[in-house]
Amino acid sequence: MVDAPAVWHISSAVVVAHPARAVEVAATIARFPDVEVHAVSGSKIVIVIEGERLGALGDRLIEISALAGVVSANMVFEQTMPQENTP
Repeated sequence: MVDAPAVWHISSAVVVAHPARAVEVAATIARFPDVEVHAVSGSKIVIVIEGERLGALGDRLIEISALAGVVSANMVFEQTMPQENTP
């Protein structure tokens, strides 16, 4: 029996922070595993979250939305890609 390929989830999100705390919030977000900060413009922070389960991405976004200084965190795009099995 052949196992189905594992799926890798990639999602982009926009986080809105209080303007005075955007740089601080972006630095905190950048320390989360499997999260990259791609841009900070004013109070908006563009991030990419990756993981093996869609639920893990949602959980991470909930963690980010609960950070001090965050006004909102919304997923913008989600894509799945098969992972190649490596021995």
